[in-house]
Amino acid sequence: MLSIKNNLSFFILLIFLTACSENNNGKLANGLTEDEMAIESMLTIDWDDLIPEQYSPVKVMIKYEPEFERLEKLGDEEYMQESEELYKKIETEINNIPPNEALNDKWVKLAGFIAPLNNYNDLITEFLLVPYFGACIHVPPPPANQTVLVEVAPDYGIRQEDASNIFLVSGQIRITAQKTGIGEASYSIKNAMIEIYIE
Repeated sequence: MLSIKNNLSFFILLIFLTACSENNNGKLANGLTEDEMAIESMLTIDWDDLIPEQYSPVKVMIKYEPEFERLEKLGDEEYMQESEELYKKIETEINNIPPNEALNDKWVKLAGFIAPLNNYNDLITEFLLVPYFGACIHVPPPPANQTVLVEVAPDYGIRQEDASNIFLVSGQIRITAQKTGIGEASYSIKNAMIEIYIE
C-alpha cells in the first residue's frame, strides 16, 4: 500500500506532466490547441472517399453490363422502354449506397460546389456541398452519400457573388442523415472553415 508521502509525490508528478503537455491557454507542448492539431493533420479527401469501397458505383455498373449487352440487341422502341427502367434501377441502387463509416468524426478537407440553404447578413452560412455545379438547383440532386450539409464557422460566410466558385471545406465530418428543402445529405460538417479552391 502506498504511503501518503508516495501518493503526494505521484500527485505532484501528475501535475508536472500535465503542465508540460498543456499550458494555461489550452495549448499543447508544440504550441497548438487540440483543434489546431486536428486541423494540421486533416485528411484531404475526394468524393469517391464518401462511398465505401465495396459499394463503388463502378462495380454497380459492371454488374449490369450483361443487361446493357442484351439491350443493344433490341429494337428502338423496346430499347427505349427497357433502358429507362434499367437506369432507374441502377439509380435507385446507387442512391441507396450507405455512407463511409470510416470517415465518421474525421477532420477532413473536401472541395466541391455549394447549394445555398441559409443566409445571415447577406452571407451564405449554411449550404449543401455537392460534387458538381448546379446540383439541387438547376439539375437533380446527387445521392445523399455524395452530399454534405455544411454550417460555416463564424467569419466564414460566403458572399452571394462568390457562390458559383469551387470551395474547399475543412472541418470534422460526421455521418448524420439530414433532409433539406433541396436534397438529402448523409454527412454534415459544423463550424466549417471555407476558402475558394484553387487547383
